[in-house]
Amino acid sequence: MQIRPSGDDYAWRLLVLLSATVLPPGTLALLVAMALSGADTVQLVAVGVAATVLHITAWRAAPQPVRAFVAAALAMVVLALVPMPGWSSGVLTPSSLCFLLVLWRLVAVGPGRWVVPALATAVAGVALTGTASTLREPADARLPVWMPVLEATLLLAVVVGVWVFARVVRAQRRRAVIQASQRLAAARRTERAEIRRDLHDVIAHSLTLVVAQAEAARVGTAERETERALAQVADTARAALLGLRGMLRVLDAAPSAAGDVVPSLDGLPALVAAATTPMHRVTLTQRGDRRAMPADAESALVRLVQEGITNALRHVEPPLSLAVDVDWDVELDEGGGRDVVQVRVQDDGGSGPRAAGDPGGSPGTGSGLAGAARRVEAAGGEFAVVRGRGWTLCARLPTVGAA
Repeated sequence: MQIRPSGDDYAWRLLVLLSATVLPPGTLALLVAMALSGADTVQLVAVGVAATVLHITAWRAAPQPVRAFVAAALAMVVLALVPMPGWSSGVLTPSSLCFLLVLWRLVAVGPGRWVVPALATAVAGVALTGTASTLREPADARLPVWMPVLEATLLLAVVVGVWVFARVVRAQRRRAVIQASQRLAAARRTERAEIRRDLHDVIAHSLTLVVAQAEAARVGTAERETERALAQVADTARAALLGLRGMLRVLDAAPSAAGDVVPSLDGLPALVAAATTPMHRVTLTQRGDRRAMPADAESALVRLVQEGITNALRHVEPPLSLAVDVDWDVELDEGGGRDVVQVRVQDDGGSGPRAAGDPGGSPGTGSGLAGAARRVEAAGGEFAVVRGRGWTLCARLPTVGAA
């Protein structure tokens, strides 16, 4: 896996710029010292070319880390093998620090399959450098054993240290990529959940009203053709509801913690009026002075009323009476001291047993009821379902004082 660098990798650009401005003068001074020490032209050209290649690879390591590393490794081999005055190796040329930059870049952001080979190549280079330095040592001026060993140890420590640091940076970048991917996936799940809730709350409610009104109209008509047409309307709406439920299962996802876009409390009378038919008597009662509500609490209240009406029309055999009660004068919570509004959606049980879609007596097991409960709880309220002759949805939600 290749970890792509971030677009604002200023530290890397700064290091490359410093290497291009600070290191060349030191390398040039070394070439002058080599010339004064009797180095021939081949040695000077080899060191100069290798140093130039190293600086070029530092610039190219960002877009092409693998090619830059291979070229830098070959340049370091040249510096390790070119005879230098004395016993020391050419890898101590100031421009050799560019190799460490290229190594860091490859391990930090390059392809994952190159991470271990890069370390092996660097360690092999240290071994080659130590061997070449030992063979180059003058026979008549034997140096203490600890000097070549110390040089090789320091080179190895630097190389391994840069590699380990690059691995840490790579792990951090990988975690950042995974976390960004998880955040994107969570955002997508949240979006799907919001779509799912909107489809259920708006389309399912409207289709349920179509079925209820068509069935009520069938009861009041004596014409066979009209009755068949209304039956077809009801059947078509039921088929659409079945298709919608299948779509909701596809879109099912974990809900977001916040509420939906706020439907207005001003829309409650129209919501109740739209559900009223000759076979479905739906009433709205509001007691007390209306107070302002938090956005998520207002959304939860309206959606709860909508879900209560939808469930009653879908699952209760008409004729049906349904009462929506909004009480702004409910007593304050004991010890809590905050204002609340209480809403109740209660049906009378209709004329017969509940339809096959009945959630089965377990509060909140239906998809819509579960969503209503989550909205109420997320808004800081309390939700309950009471089963008697009919069903009652109850909720208490916070307000923010007088409007």
